[in-house]
Amino acid sequence: MPNRDLILLETVKTHRARLTSAFVFGELAERRLANDNVRRLIGGLVLAAVLCAGCVGFSFISSIRGSQAATARQQAGLGPATGPVVAADTFDRDVTDGWGTAERGGRWRLVGAGSDHAVADGAALVQLPEGQLRGGYLPEQLLDRSDLTVTLQRQDAARNGSVSAAVIGRRVSSGQDYRADVVLAADGRVALSLSRHADPTVSGGPAEDISSTVILLGADEDTEADPQPLSVRVQVTGAGPTTVRAKAWLAAGAEPSGWTVTADDSTAGLQRPGSVGLVAVRTDGADRRTTLAVSDVVARVAP
Repeated sequence: MPNRDLILLETVKTHRARLTSAFVFGELAERRLANDNVRRLIGGLVLAAVLCAGCVGFSFISSIRGSQAATARQQAGLGPATGPVVAADTFDRDVTDGWGTAERGGRWRLVGAGSDHAVADGAALVQLPEGQLRGGYLPEQLLDRSDLTVTLQRQDAARNGSVSAAVIGRRVSSGQDYRADVVLAADGRVALSLSRHADPTVSGGPAEDISSTVILLGADEDTEADPQPLSVRVQVTGAGPTTVRAKAWLAAGAEPSGWTVTADDSTAGLQRPGSVGLVAVRTDGADRRTTLAVSDVVARVAP
């Protein structure tokens, strides 16, 4: 026969234990067994690992896409220029004092005496007395992404002195610009480099090189040979830094696919839109003047 007193005591003990557990750990339905907690811990770790892997994968893909975009922007400047034309001049007119008005882009603003400038036979002609800057620019067109192509040719077969021509891709003021410098030496050599003018208080002051100098053509023993026309392309894009790059080639040949010289520059005062143009100077030679012909000027919005 069951001991009723013992059963009662065990029942009271069990109820007391359950009440104590409920008070300390909560109701029975809310309790978590050790196995449940371990499973939840493992599940949390797996979920965290998946989230971390997803973040790493997203960062990796974003980095690749960023690199691809940068490469695409760089490649967009290679090959022939294709951007919208904002200024162009074939010089299909006759002007005896100055360069007149471009077919597209406004009137040429001259550097130096107007009498040293003329237009004839499809070219802008500029007489270069030794040591005096001559040329022109188009102030009506202000670009922060310029792509300028011009063709240059000396008119004197005897190569009277050396000519330094600057194809300007961004002219902020008379003393501030980015340019591609082309040296047409008396011995036939042709060199290309990049430079900047950064002092707004000095008009036509000394340039500061921002790239190395590349020799495109070597000396020519036939100093009486007619100089060949040379095409020059300079591209100036962006701000802080600005990227400047240029190439030059014989106009009778194909344009190179790559850039000859490239530089990045963040000089204050030059990180804003500017106009395009060209100036030249004869650095040595006899007293007689040298004539430089400029043709096929095309300025586009760079990619």
